[in-house]
Amino acid sequence: MFWKRLISPGLLSVPPMSFRKLAILIAGIFVVSATGSSTWGRVYSPRILTSRTADCYSAKTFAGHPGWKDLAPEAQARAMLEYLTDPETGLYPLGAGAFEGGDKTYEFGLVRDPIKVLAVYGYGYCDVFGPVTAGLWEQGGLGKARTVDLPGLQHVASEVLANDRWRYLDVDLRGTFQSSDGGLRSLDEARHDGALWKRERSPRFFPMDDLAKLERQFADSKVEHRYSVAPGGHTLDFVLRRGESFTRWWQPQDGRWLVAQGDAKDKSRLELLESEPRGPKSKHASFTTHSHGNGRFVYQPNLQKSAKDFEDGAFSSHNVQVTDAGLTLVKPGDGWVVFEVRSPFVIVPLVGKIDDSKDDKEASVIEVDAAEASLAWSPDFGDSWITLEPKQWPATMDLTAQVAGSYGYLLKVGLKGKPGNALLRSLKMTTWVQIAPAQLPRLKSGENTFELKTGDHYGLPTRALSIQPNATDENAFLHYLLRAPREYEPTKGSDRAKGSMIARLPALPGTKIAWFSAGASFGMSVGPDASPPANHISYAADSPRDFQPIFADGARPTAIDRPTPQAHWHYNVDREVKLDRPAGAIYVRYDANPALNAYRLIAHCQEDTPFPPTPLTVKHAWTEGGQPREHSQTLDPVAGRYQVQAGQDPVNVSIEFSVPSE
Repeated sequence: MFWKRLISPGLLSVPPMSFRKLAILIAGIFVVSATGSSTWGRVYSPRILTSRTADCYSAKTFAGHPGWKDLAPEAQARAMLEYLTDPETGLYPLGAGAFEGGDKTYEFGLVRDPIKVLAVYGYGYCDVFGPVTAGLWEQGGLGKARTVDLPGLQHVASEVLANDRWRYLDVDLRGTFQSSDGGLRSLDEARHDGALWKRERSPRFFPMDDLAKLERQFADSKVEHRYSVAPGGHTLDFVLRRGESFTRWWQPQDGRWLVAQGDAKDKSRLELLESEPRGPKSKHASFTTHSHGNGRFVYQPNLQKSAKDFEDGAFSSHNVQVTDAGLTLVKPGDGWVVFEVRSPFVIVPLVGKIDDSKDDKEASVIEVDAAEASLAWSPDFGDSWITLEPKQWPATMDLTAQVAGSYGYLLKVGLKGKPGNALLRSLKMTTWVQIAPAQLPRLKSGENTFELKTGDHYGLPTRALSIQPNATDENAFLHYLLRAPREYEPTKGSDRAKGSMIARLPALPGTKIAWFSAGASFGMSVGPDASPPANHISYAADSPRDFQPIFADGARPTAIDRPTPQAHWHYNVDREVKLDRPAGAIYVRYDANPALNAYRLIAHCQEDTPFPPTPLTVKHAWTEGGQPREHSQTLDPVAGRYQVQAGQDPVNVSIEFSVPSE
């Protein structure tokens, strides 16, 4: 699988020197195993699509949905809003957002990445939905967008620029403004034209609000604009290895979700979370047919000699070999094997008390049968290892306290002694994640046509490596920097780093970077006399010289992107670059003027020795009239279109991907 650094930003990641050392070790593995590589197989980022469900791999694939990709801009805006507010495909208001990572500053802990909100959580509130709607439009390449604030209402929405006019889109309150000819109109027009309010309430015209009161509030409130509020870069990358399955359910599985800060302190939210089904759900039941959903990765490789699961799935290893009895040493002494858990969906526990995580459990459970062995786990891709102490073999260990709320970890099984005595007989890793069921490919009555897509949004079989350090942690922030900023104060909530800094983004061992994204949360001055920001991002491939610009404040031709002044002290920038030639490393230079508050780097890497396409088994499960039904089919990932026949009123239960063990 891939090294995706989306775990708690407070945790350190592998420094450049550690990557070079690990590359040397893994290079040996690739050489030793080359003769058997034709039997390997991995499936990269599989997803099942229908004409009804957008491809949420990235903002680009979302923007390419057949439901709107060929429409005129205003019609695109209308269609996207309909999708985002549809009870089957849309987002829903919980009255709160999701929070991730170790940065406690509201702006940097609140999840606003559009793909995370769409595919992982599916819920939020206005200060999430406004930026997410604008972010989907901009990051998908559909044009300019902005977040609009109405402080008099404590409300946030969005506007997109379509056909050279701003169009108001409100996912939270479910509202647009339309003229008599049906055209979408802006917030400013609605504040000054009472005719735009002369409509009956409807599912997309403020269905829960008193229209006369809301019209007065919109007219009386101050309006503030923010630009580039939503960060970007998250993609739904994961790799299935031999012996691995990934099952996703439309319904929550016993109450597994990521508890957000403040959940236990807000009485109304706590009551909503504790009601059945336990966990996040819409505060307006009519807005959605869903609550939250769950997924489960199960990795159980065959470690016997006849199978190729070890070569296919081991992250790295030293002095070990596969035998009829299991994995053992090649020669007496020490050896080890590392396996990875990596998910684009956040790892979540079975929640106990909402106000106390101590009784949470089952986020990731490992079952190991071994002899003369040791266990350790790493939150930072092998830069540090934390010992696990099984009381006996076979061992079952619950890593909830270690990994809940993260996006992955490494498990090392160490062997010490003689070949045949030191032995790893079997391994099973079960990991639960949170998913948004609205984006799953649902069955309808009759014939359903599904399409399997794999790879990234360029169609490439890439693995992702993500660096997103916690900027309030000095060690984490400086960890990847070859050049530190002129000034850096991690205790600040804003204006943390100033000056020029250079970060190194390495390729995964045995791979080259095919494309990457570089992002930052930049600071800016506010107020009528504020100076325009002069923050820049540039990059260089393979060596830190001859940097090429990918973002520069003031370099774009119009002021409509981000006027100065704007109403907030920071903004996000993420830029994607597809390389003409794959690179072993990317160097990213940030010039922060006035400030940088966080940075993020994501590399999408192709294997030096490609794995051949591997058939993928897909299983749909549903019920008809209370009776269970299922359809299972093995697909060629190169050409994966198929049909499923469903009876009257099917109730979707789950969809499973699996790559059988040899």
